[in-house]
Amino acid sequence: MGRFIEIGKAFETAMYAGDKGGMNKVLHPDLVYEMLGHPPLGGRFEGRERVIASFENRETGLGPGFEYEELSREWYEDPANGKVFVEIHEKSWLADYPEDILQVRTCSVLTFSGDQIISIIDYTDSEAYAEFKLLHEKDIRKFA
Repeated sequence: MGRFIEIGKAFETAMYAGDKGGMNKVLHPDLVYEMLGHPPLGGRFEGRERVIASFENRETGLGPGFEYEELSREWYEDPANGKVFVEIHEKSWLADYPEDILQVRTCSVLTFSGDQIISIIDYTDSEAYAEFKLLHEKDIRKFA
């Protein structure tokens, strides 16, 4: 496993654990995070503290209140260009509607400056998110 993948996985572990100190170690102060798609499903956040807050508040995507199953996660490293690509295939559903499955693929591109992540861009199926939001808007806490 390459150095950048190790750092990317350390970031992911810290993010899922809500470990700000761990995130601060691996995220550059000038970090830019962008989830493609129109707000409030997508968005662009600048600066490490603002990006961390966006993760804590679940500001992109459909927000809290979902069950989740990861189907696959593949990591690829391009050390010459200081990039890591993470391909994620997952499905989510509202606990009250387990038959309505949102299944998406996301490709996250992490760009590094030294040993810190300076850019994260999530390319995801924003149309699938938008359709799911229309179907269940009244049931999704973020939009209720």
